[in-house]
Amino acid sequence: MVERHGRLDEMAVEACWDRLRAGIIGRVCWNTVDGPELLPVNYAVHKEHIVFRTSAYGPLADLKDPREVAFEIDEFDPVERSGWSVLVRGKARAVTRPDELIELRSGSGPEPWAAGSRNLVITITPRKVTGRVVAAHST
Repeated sequence: MVERHGRLDEMAVEACWDRLRAGIIGRVCWNTVDGPELLPVNYAVHKEHIVFRTSAYGPLADLKDPREVAFEIDEFDPVERSGWSVLVRGKARAVTRPDELIELRSGSGPEPWAAGSRNLVITITPRKVTGRVVAAHST
């Protein structure tokens, strides 16, 4: 049996932001009264913030009041045993200022994939951005 272990490295912060800007789907995690919640969202990066739209009546509406969250994106190749992940830790809150809402709805914000009214705009202000890369072992 041949062992194929890859090399695990930290990603530079700017490389993390490059991947965040290129991405469209991530997962947001926060604590609820029932324990941790983790849900996928389609998102955009706007002025170094993660932004997504959701229903005012769904589980993500919990984030309208400021609270700590984690946000992650990743990509993996199981055949090559390689991949990367970026983790953002920060504070989520509802966007309520009219000028911000107009700007985000005029093209720089995400367009929701889910059907129905998605008028609640949530922004995550990053406190810490980290990433890791595992590269396939070369022989």
